[in-house]
Amino acid sequence: MSFDANPPAVHAPASEAPAAFLGIGGINPAPGPNRTRTWSRNLECAWLAGQAGPRAYPGVIEPPRPRGDYIEQYTMVCRERALRLGLRDPIDEAILSTMQGTTVDLVERAANVDPALAARTWLVEVFVPSAAVAYKVSFAAKNALVGRGLSVSDRAPTLSATDVDVLVGLPATEAYPSACARYALDDGDVLLAMMLLDPRETSLHAGLCVDGGWMWLP
Repeated sequence: MSFDANPPAVHAPASEAPAAFLGIGGINPAPGPNRTRTWSRNLECAWLAGQAGPRAYPGVIEPPRPRGDYIEQYTMVCRERALRLGLRDPIDEAILSTMQGTTVDLVERAANVDPALAARTWLVEVFVPSAAVAYKVSFAAKNALVGRGLSVSDRAPTLSATDVDVLVGLPATEAYPSACARYALDDGDVLLAMMLLDPRETSLHAGLCVDGGWMWLP
């Protein structure tokens, strides 16, 4: 596998979907003669490898070239930050700065666990300190699932007050499997949960809840 030294890039304002490739109308996110360092720092960029790009942005990012090229396609997707650097909590900033690539990667791993899950309805829950960040990550994950042709629901799993009291006292690595066993999910549902396991970390972990059984994604 080789690395393309000049992968395509996609850039768009914060309120829009990425619209073009570098070299075909896209904007190089690196500082340059007409691009200040301040402008570049105000971009949130993520690398998408192989089929992850076309799945996240169908019709915008072209699928990888034929295998005969022997090159792994990487696409850089950039958006202008909704808030300038320093205005968000550092953990929120770290999560959002890698959100697109992380959610696409976790969704791809989840969807590949068992082909039979493709026939189910997918629910998404995100557990991070900021409700606004959780919403953004959840929205990105649902978009990635829809991009794979999966059925997605906005329903949220429920727990009783007694269950919540029990779960809040457990370590995170035990709380999520225990919650899975207690969730009132409909038949045919699969829950993709994303979370931080330590308040000091910024890398999202994920697991699947299927028929009352919990599985951490590798």
